[in-house]
Amino acid sequence: MVRRVLGALLCLLPTLAHAGSRELEAGLENFWYRTAATPLNRDEILGLHRTEDLLRASLGWKESLGSARVVFKGFAERSFGSDPKTTWTTRQAYAQYSWAGASLRVGKQRVAWGSGFAWNPTNRLEPPKNPANTSLEQEGSWAVRLDAQPAPWAGLILVASQGDAGAGDLPFATGARKRNTGALRARFLAKDTDLALVMSGGERQPTLVGLDVGRSVGGVALHAESAVYEGSELAPARPDERFFRLVAGALWTRDTTSLSAEYFYNGEGYDAARAGAYLEGLDAAYASATNPALPASARDEALRRYLAGASIPFASGLGLRRHYLQASWSRGEIRGQWTASLRGVVGLSDGGVALTPGLAFSPRGNLTLSLDGVLLLGPDDSEYRLAPLRGAVQARVKALF
Repeated sequence: MVRRVLGALLCLLPTLAHAGSRELEAGLENFWYRTAATPLNRDEILGLHRTEDLLRASLGWKESLGSARVVFKGFAERSFGSDPKTTWTTRQAYAQYSWAGASLRVGKQRVAWGSGFAWNPTNRLEPPKNPANTSLEQEGSWAVRLDAQPAPWAGLILVASQGDAGAGDLPFATGARKRNTGALRARFLAKDTDLALVMSGGERQPTLVGLDVGRSVGGVALHAESAVYEGSELAPARPDERFFRLVAGALWTRDTTSLSAEYFYNGEGYDAARAGAYLEGLDAAYASATNPALPASARDEALRRYLAGASIPFASGLGLRRHYLQASWSRGEIRGQWTASLRGVVGLSDGGVALTPGLAFSPRGNLTLSLDGVLLLGPDDSEYRLAPLRGAVQARVKALF
């Protein structure tokens, strides 16, 4: 239904637009990965080459006329390596109409709420972020969204969404889950403090209640985002248990320099014993999948269990373990044309580290070139080393017209 309504609006609104209301964006993206055999890729069962390469041509378009707007963002991708093929992906495709104090948006869109930098416990409407680089652009979900602002200090958002995308920008499948979700977010501004209450739930997911708080103190922006829900999102199923997630962080900026830090507690994450049981389950499933003494049907079922288990770290986008720390630094130099950055996530429960150094160059206001590296470090049984990746180089060029 959502897609049919969007199609009708996309056909009607561009015919109304006039010169000067159009914005175009074109770009190239390249994601080069170095892979390895790991517990999530036993004996190279995923069929990955030692290097995997994703090359994309992206296009963005925004058309506006008064209170109406149509937006499209997508890319054509050519993969090189184990499975050469060309695919097409729509990141966003929606129509929006605004009137006094309200707006209605229909189509594939980013929800993008929550104050957390790397994690958003209150947002279960979108595909998970890329765990190796949480700053990459995400794919949206098909949704109908109504925003209302009855007063300058209060706002309300209602969303009904359909989502089936997994974590993006990776050279292997990530166990996408189909979800039908309804959500409500009420925002209030009280004494220079932003408060937001969130409720969401639906098919194949637990009902969630969340709180989001943000406030600036001096030159530091503080935030905290939390959620409580009953029923697990990570395997094994725990329908009668209640879980809590919390993100708390700070951002400091001065001139062209910024520093941020953020702590994440994942109450549903595995402790050491459950993490060990998870790996043992993978070992047992893989042993059965490769046991010639078993019938073919039993081997196929064991392989499905193994692949489903191997996708767990990428399926939710929030983490496999309990405690995490994220920090970032960025600084602009040379008349603002160059920006250097360094992001890092540390798995405090297992010692895993994901480092993402980056460099961006903007010779003009409408042209940006960026380059990120990804290094996954730590013990072999840590979350970031379990992934069938050892590093990546991610380059992007974007031009606006």
